[in-house]
Amino acid sequence: MRELKLKWLLLGVLIDSIAMSSVWPLTTIYMNQELGHSLVMAGIVLFLNSVASILGSFVAGRLYDKYDSYYLILGGIAFTWISFFTLIFFNGWPVYPIVLVLIGFGTGWIVALNNSMGTSIKSKDGRYVFNMLYFVQNLGVMLGTAIVGVLFKHSVTPLFTIATIMFTVFFIVAFFTYRIPQEDRPAQVVQEDDHEKTKMPKVNLTIIMAFFISLVIMWIFYQQWNSTVSIYMLKLHIPLRLYSFLWTVNGLFILIVQGLLSSKGGRLLKDPYHQVYLGIAFFTLSFGILAVAHEYYHFVIAMIVLTIGEAIAFPSIPAIVNSLSPYDQKGKYQGLASAFPSAGRAIGPLVGSMIIESTSFVFLYSLGLFTILIVLVVIAFIIEGTKRKAILYESNKKDSL
Repeated sequence: MRELKLKWLLLGVLIDSIAMSSVWPLTTIYMNQELGHSLVMAGIVLFLNSVASILGSFVAGRLYDKYDSYYLILGGIAFTWISFFTLIFFNGWPVYPIVLVLIGFGTGWIVALNNSMGTSIKSKDGRYVFNMLYFVQNLGVMLGTAIVGVLFKHSVTPLFTIATIMFTVFFIVAFFTYRIPQEDRPAQVVQEDDHEKTKMPKVNLTIIMAFFISLVIMWIFYQQWNSTVSIYMLKLHIPLRLYSFLWTVNGLFILIVQGLLSSKGGRLLKDPYHQVYLGIAFFTLSFGILAVAHEYYHFVIAMIVLTIGEAIAFPSIPAIVNSLSPYDQKGKYQGLASAFPSAGRAIGPLVGSMIIESTSFVFLYSLGLFTILIVLVVIAFIIEGTKRKAILYESNKKDSL
């Protein structure tokens, strides 16, 4: 049976990640310093960008289960290409923020479809596939953010030009390699009536929703590294360049951990649920370190521990969701697996700033420690009590755990 080759899917994800991450880091700086708008306005634009991404993920995931993913991905790439092309010539106010929101929709659409198409690759273990997708996506983030540092000199035109070129290449790659004849598309059932869909087992849905809610909570606190941590470090008289270096550390350790996991087929532990627990435990510990940090090396250690946690847990969750999703609903749940983290990213900066205004930075990071610890305990309690009753849909036949 023919299927989409993983190498072509990974190439597409890499191109998309480089292009996207060469644009989003400069939003706040460009709007504040070049367009003359407040940080609050920049925050609102980023929030709307995240909301649009949620919508794009949700819609694309639902459509994947009903229509040919080949045309859906080409449409998403073309839509995003038009958005970037527009910004080459019109990047002032209010075109810039409006098109940025449209790009958010395209981002969510493409990410959801990439993950959904990953579920159709049966020649590789699911955990290996999603581990590689996560690895390549973060490699793209490292390369894209490096491009920003080199090319952004008070003008966004070169960056949008590069993004447009890269999406042209992405379209060509998808056009020639993502096509799978309808009769060969594995386990992607086209249904005219939603009532004809396979019924999702209640146990599977319980586990999946537990993961989705935990992703929202973890991303709310993860976003503090993008928003409040830089301010906290400045208050401790740690220069901004050293804060920027933390993200180099983040990217480096993601590549190291993901490289290790990839060499083991994505399996650090035999039980994928235990692998998620381990990742969340590291995630929790990082906020404990952050809560007591007052020297720069404390922040470096906290970032390393955080990165190890995310690199272990985050790729494992969509792989588990894939195995628990019926064949004709995999797109729907992969879309939600992309949408829920986007929700956490959208509200994280707002939640963090509100807590800091009424309490303190230390209280916020301590709250992160205890909240994520509670998340770990709750999902472990739910999953360990139900996972043996779950139905697996990852192979060509249903298996019970």
